[in-house]
Amino acid sequence: MPNTAPRTRHTFARHVAPFAPVALALLMQNATPEKTATTATPPAAVEETGGSSFAQTCTTPHFPPNSAPTTIDATSCTLSGSGGAETFQNDAKNNFCATGPAQPITIPQMVNLMSQVEQNPSIPFGSTHGHPLTNKPGPATDRKPLQALGEGTEVILQGYVLIARQEGAESVNCGKNVANIPTNHDIHISIVDSATQTDECSGVVAEMIPHHRPAAWTAQNVMAVANKKLPVRVTGQLMFDSSHTPCQNGSAVSGDPKRVSLWEVHPIYEFDVCPQGTCANGNGWVTLEEFIKQD
Repeated sequence: MPNTAPRTRHTFARHVAPFAPVALALLMQNATPEKTATTATPPAAVEETGGSSFAQTCTTPHFPPNSAPTTIDATSCTLSGSGGAETFQNDAKNNFCATGPAQPITIPQMVNLMSQVEQNPSIPFGSTHGHPLTNKPGPATDRKPLQALGEGTEVILQGYVLIARQEGAESVNCGKNVANIPTNHDIHISIVDSATQTDECSGVVAEMIPHHRPAAWTAQNVMAVANKKLPVRVTGQLMFDSSHTPCQNGSAVSGDPKRVSLWEVHPIYEFDVCPQGTCANGNGWVTLEEFIKQD
């Protein structure tokens, strides 16, 4: 896998309480140097006008470059989505205010974080249909133990896209209360460590959410990268999806999506591609938009 190297980007001021999770810091102490941000100024937070209520908790949300409010941003769908039991998890899934600067993370490190969750009985996870590793299914409503492990921090994951799927209606995006169209739903991406891996149970999940999603961020365009087996660099929030169970003995549990860890990059803030197949020293990365134009 190519080495992670710095790329200049502003570190934005956040209106959230900053912290440096000890567990995540220990996991990353041997990681490659942090990626810094581009010089582009991020779009301002979407205003609560025209029925939109997707207001972030910081004044300069890290919305993806070249993005603008989308179809779902014109609705009354809030950070909490449909709310209910998933209110706090939905808030986490829709967070564009992760604390930075972004730090490199690897799939083995995300597996290590999963092990730490499994050792903490205070963190529930798993679906109501089956949660063999916990006494109580998710979603976790108290996110503090997860934040102590790193949820809410900004990370950079390098790997390869195994598959990208256009999702359907979910609580996080207000379910059936919004139109059933792709621009209102997530894009689920399986990231693996090498171009030769073919089992989703060896990978982790990254999600492009519908809010402020660039027009070029489609499942079809991400699959164009996957089909060429090119390295990708995904920047976004580290987040724990406690409504599922990771694969056990190489198989999905109770029909849950396949992944080796429930820790995700969610939402994705930046999605870069290495068209040459190697981007040593951080050189050669292009945005998904640029890759599609070149392809």
